[in-house]
Amino acid sequence: MLKTGKRHLYLFWGLLTLIALIFPVRTQAQFADFGLSEKAPVEKLAAKGYLSLDKVQPGSQFEIAVVVEIAKGWHVNANPAKEGLIATEVTLPEVADLVFGEVVYPAGDVLKLGSIGEAPVYHDTITIGIQADLSQTAPIGSSALDFQLQYQACDDAQCLLPETLNFSVPIEIVGIEGTVQRMNEAIFADIEFGAPLGTTGDEGSLQRALSGGQVWLAFLLVFAGGILTSLTPCVYPLIPITVSIFGANESAGLFKSFLLSVVYVIGIVVMYSILGVAVASTGAVFGQIMANPWVVGFISLILVTLGLSMFGVFEIRLPSAVQNRLNTVGGAGFAGAFAMGTVAGVIAAPCTGPALAVVLTYIATTGSLFLGFWLMFTYALGMGLLFIGIGTFSGLLSALPRSGGWMYILENIFGIAIITMALYFLKDVFPVLQNFLQNSLPFFAIAGGLVLIGLCLGKLTQRFRGIPARVKFQKACGLLLAVIGAYMFVGGIQQPAGPQLNWVYDEAEGFEIAKRENRLVMLDFYASWCAACNELDHQTYSDPAVAARLEDYVNVKLDFTRTSEITKALTEKYQIPGLPVVIFLNAERTVLKRFTGFVNAEDMLSILDEIENNAQ
Repeated sequence: MLKTGKRHLYLFWGLLTLIALIFPVRTQAQFADFGLSEKAPVEKLAAKGYLSLDKVQPGSQFEIAVVVEIAKGWHVNANPAKEGLIATEVTLPEVADLVFGEVVYPAGDVLKLGSIGEAPVYHDTITIGIQADLSQTAPIGSSALDFQLQYQACDDAQCLLPETLNFSVPIEIVGIEGTVQRMNEAIFADIEFGAPLGTTGDEGSLQRALSGGQVWLAFLLVFAGGILTSLTPCVYPLIPITVSIFGANESAGLFKSFLLSVVYVIGIVVMYSILGVAVASTGAVFGQIMANPWVVGFISLILVTLGLSMFGVFEIRLPSAVQNRLNTVGGAGFAGAFAMGTVAGVIAAPCTGPALAVVLTYIATTGSLFLGFWLMFTYALGMGLLFIGIGTFSGLLSALPRSGGWMYILENIFGIAIITMALYFLKDVFPVLQNFLQNSLPFFAIAGGLVLIGLCLGKLTQRFRGIPARVKFQKACGLLLAVIGAYMFVGGIQQPAGPQLNWVYDEAEGFEIAKRENRLVMLDFYASWCAACNELDHQTYSDPAVAARLEDYVNVKLDFTRTSEITKALTEKYQIPGLPVVIFLNAERTVLKRFTGFVNAEDMLSILDEIENNAQ
């Protein structure tokens, strides 16, 4: 009986072994669908990640490249894949202080497959690009970013089951005082990134040119950015000053006016370049030089002095010996043109466009002050082209007929314009000049009336010298009324009109409200000397559709008009190279979107759509 049991047991194990040997392999694979197989995954890929920077600073943007090596004889589906196929895709990690942007997949090679026809696939080696934005609150230290790569490997005969490959990318986060250098440029050269997070198209092109080593393209884009900046309201105050300097002086000819204009622009370029490199190397906000009351007062004094000379109160002339040596024209000369150009460069300092913000950030992060100086030089030169044209042809005004005091009329109008600009700058020092400004039709009607009355009383065909005291008093009252009316119009048009946002003026308070009410936060960094900031207020935030959408946000306005310990801390914390800067965050201070420069209402609505979709 025992022997019979053993015989049956041997027979059972023998049959089981025979079944295992002859059972169809295809049928065995099907057991995997029911969890009956523990077949180990077949990895036909190897992936490794690379950073575009050797170290990363809080608040900075960088790129990640994923280099995928595919085993010989195998391929994986491209992204996007043909309908019905499983695409190769990178799964991004969830990191509290990191926002990922665009993931760039390479184009696949079209392969003809017997069962499904043509399909895009990857083989050999491919590189996937990922954009990333590190928040200002990211902790200092070393860590690793854990990624996953989903794929399905196939050869000419079969396709394996979809697999997931895990890999990590080490990252080192350092403080703002640390030195950061670009690396792995050869790997990133073939990745066609779009505009970085929070940048416009032109700004993204410039950043890619700088990071990709295309210095010639960067200079071209910076030059074009300077030309575009010269056409914005930010530099409007320089136009009447330029016309006044050259148009109201006797000229030796068109060529002489051209040379004087070039020297004037060189003064702008030199001052702009020095200011740019200085503030970038010290971490200050570009334009805060104009927040210093002493600087504003000095510039305003120069403008008032120049304006009074236009009225004929006195003459501004260099000594005759100096005039002869410098080959002067009308008492200004090349030295005077250069000096006024340097003053104009300080006045133009707040004109920070997106392209300039990229250059300043590049200087600060790379430490290349030599390249930064010449980029700033090129930017300012592009901005100065407008003034070369204005200065050259303003000199032709002296050739107009002089009968009837024509030139006196021009000089008086130029003087009104220059002193109006002096008041415009002084409003940031004396709040009383700012507080009464309005953006309304009645206010502009009063301003227009004052200008008309002032022009009628101002005796524009005469100068102060050589007229009776009674006429001088009448002329002074008329010119004063004209200046006040012109200032009301220029200053009033800069004030916001339409719906007003409910602003919070303290960063900590804003985030407390956001946490309590579970709302998103918009940080608006502004200054009264920043023309683009004012444009955001009265063209974008005042738009009814934008204002309605922003009611759901905690809107925090941070004033950078004057330098303080608070603004210094915020500059370092949020990496503010220039103004305006607008940053959207959630209540946990994770950056959702960031942009610099002016955006119109339509673009702002698109940005809000993107933020809210990502937040959901």
